[in-house]
Amino acid sequence: MKNVFKLFSMDVRALGKNAIALIVTVGLVLVPPLYAWFTTAGFWDPYGNTGNIKVAVANNDAGYQSTLLPMKINVGDTVVSQLRANDKFDWEFMDEDEALDQLKSGQCYAAIVIPESFSADLMTVLSRETKTADIQYYTNQRENAIAPRVTSAGATALETGIDQAFTETVSTVALGMTNDLSSFLTGDGIESYGSALVAQLGQVTDQLNSAAREARTFAGLSGSTAALADTSSQILKSLGSTTTHVAPLLDEAQGALSSGTEALESAEKLADEAFSSASAAFEGLDGKVDAALNATGTAASDGAATLDAAAADLDSLGAVYQKLRDAVAAADPGGAVVGRLEGAQAALEALAADVREAAQALQQQKGASQEQRQKVQASLDAAKASLDEAHSSYSSQLAESLARLTDTLARARNTSEKLAGQIDATAGSLADASSSLSENLGAVQKALSSTADKLEASAQSMASSRDQLSAALASGDMEKVRALLGDDPARIADFLSAPTQLVRHAVYPMANNGTAMSPFYTSLSLWIGALFMVVLTQVQPNAQVLSRLRRPTANQTFLGRFGVFWLMGALQALIVCMGNAFFLGVAVQHFWLYLLSGLVVALVFDAIVYTLTVSFGNVGKAIAIIALVAQLAGSGGILPVQLSAPFFQAVYPWLPMTYAMGAFQSTIAGIYGNQLAMDLLRLLAWLVPCLVLGLVLRHPVIRFNNFILKKLDETKLV
Repeated sequence: MKNVFKLFSMDVRALGKNAIALIVTVGLVLVPPLYAWFTTAGFWDPYGNTGNIKVAVANNDAGYQSTLLPMKINVGDTVVSQLRANDKFDWEFMDEDEALDQLKSGQCYAAIVIPESFSADLMTVLSRETKTADIQYYTNQRENAIAPRVTSAGATALETGIDQAFTETVSTVALGMTNDLSSFLTGDGIESYGSALVAQLGQVTDQLNSAAREARTFAGLSGSTAALADTSSQILKSLGSTTTHVAPLLDEAQGALSSGTEALESAEKLADEAFSSASAAFEGLDGKVDAALNATGTAASDGAATLDAAAADLDSLGAVYQKLRDAVAAADPGGAVVGRLEGAQAALEALAADVREAAQALQQQKGASQEQRQKVQASLDAAKASLDEAHSSYSSQLAESLARLTDTLARARNTSEKLAGQIDATAGSLADASSSLSENLGAVQKALSSTADKLEASAQSMASSRDQLSAALASGDMEKVRALLGDDPARIADFLSAPTQLVRHAVYPMANNGTAMSPFYTSLSLWIGALFMVVLTQVQPNAQVLSRLRRPTANQTFLGRFGVFWLMGALQALIVCMGNAFFLGVAVQHFWLYLLSGLVVALVFDAIVYTLTVSFGNVGKAIAIIALVAQLAGSGGILPVQLSAPFFQAVYPWLPMTYAMGAFQSTIAGIYGNQLAMDLLRLLAWLVPCLVLGLVLRHPVIRFNNFILKKLDETKLV
């Protein structure tokens, strides 16, 4: 390492002792920064100077007038008026022939011709058959490669301005007519019109409020239904897991149905038995009771015994009717037949009581009175009537119902057998349907609630307008009424012509075009500076210098001579970076990191160019120039790399200038994450192949390089 530092110090002292060498060194240090500054300044704000680009304009528009709009419309004149007030380009107004002649001669870069039917074509928007309004745009692409693109952008902006002007013109006319109508409403006319409008606004407000209430009611109903559907879904899901318990219940139900069928059959049998017994009992009861009541003397005792026996028969018959009543009540609770049976049972009990009372009277008095005979006969008639009503009610109402019920129970028994197999599938499908219904109803509830809110807001707005207009009418302030009824047509037309605006937000903003271009031109100048150094200085120490070193090796001379190259490259980087910041005014966010990035870029670029030249001589210089050309097109310095050819997109990640520009961009506009560190590390990674080539692989290629030099010398030209 001693020889390395000694060679470096000798080179530095040699530059200071020789005035010519010092001048050349100063030139080597200053020329690259000057190149970067001039190119950056030249592109500092190119689009701010478009006012010097001459564009010819010819307006042939004849205008448009129809019976619908009581005025003549000439959009071409409106366009010309706008262009006269526009200083973005040097607009020159002339006829069509002169405009095209100046374009061909190169006196202007572009020409715009507005055709004769321009306004008429625009107004076809009001007819059934619309026609596009064309503007003829001509460019002279021979004069300059960029100017046609710039003027094309201006033509596009003009097209947008025409669209906006047309919309504004039509809107102004239409709204102006509306405003004129309101201006005609003066005095009593405007007052009556305003009163009618107040009433109409009141009706609209009430309708909106009513609609809002209905929407909110339906929203609440949808919410309740959604909750019910959700609960049903949960129940049905749980039902699917309990089907194992349903089978025993169905078995019990089938048993109950069988028992019910048997009970109905028993009830029918009991009813037939009761009515048969009653009929048989009453066949001879009337005669027996009458004979017993007429007995006197010793025969009265036999009559009393007969009446007691009849009373016992009546008690037995009442017990039968009690059983029949209970059976019918079980099958048809609360039915009319049950009431009739209860009445018949009560009549039998009353008749039995009267018969016993008559029997006692016969036993005691040895004969029945006329009053007792009449009472017993009345009870007997009442009992017969009640039994007949019960029998009739049973026959007309319950008998057929019991028969139908028996059939129904039989069918229910068959149906219950099929029910078990259907529960699982039905429960699952119903659960899914209920869940889906719950979700849909929830969405419906939200939509209805939102609609109700909007309706209420509209109703409030209408009510506010109604109140303001009503107050103005009450105060007699007709000017305020006109202000409420009318509006400024120009303001509304401006809004209709441009209802939206683009709000731009710059992320990592660059102050101007020069600042945005400085990373590219700074990187380019440092590579050019490295090329200047290998062209104007010797990369190999001569014999006189080597003689002052102690047994120097090729690697020592490689590293020692590179020291002075890097020193000049570092000076280039510091000067160009500080000049960008303080002389040109590049807005640098991280100044010290900006200087550090410049030093790293200079180190890597100098190492690449120096190593190529030391290893391959003039061939290495040619390789360095080719690499420069490739990086001009493939590093994405001017246009995004995605717009370049596929080859340059492929080599883009392998170009050192790519990461040099990335480092400068981060320090100028702002650093994101570890992007700056990664760019610098990728740059420093290029030192590895440089050292491998310069210290290891250079020796095997020396012979090949000498062979190339020998052949070039033989030409006596190169």
